[in-house]
Amino acid sequence: MSTLVRNATGSRLSALHELTERACNDPHRMRARKTEAMIIAIMPQRAWLSCTAVSRLIGAADDRKTRARLDRLARDGKVERKREQGTHGAVYLFRRLS
Repeated sequence: MSTLVRNATGSRLSALHELTERACNDPHRMRARKTEAMIIAIMPQRAWLSCTAVSRLIGAADDRKTRARLDRLARDGKVERKREQGTHGAVYLFRRLS
């Protein structure tokens, strides 16, 4: 397979991903994007917060959904994530990038 074909396939897949992400009207995904926007708006810039702290900050009832939203924001490069050792095991801390 030539590099031209690989690049064309990769760009086609990334363009398809962008189109599907932009045109999604699923209520669950819309709620998830709304939660992500709320996290970005309310989260302080320089403070490292745990998932539970972020969940309490935005008033969410479920930590698992907040953790999924924080993981997505970290993957997109909007928040920073680090892992530390807590009293009960590993804990992930998040902070908003400036």
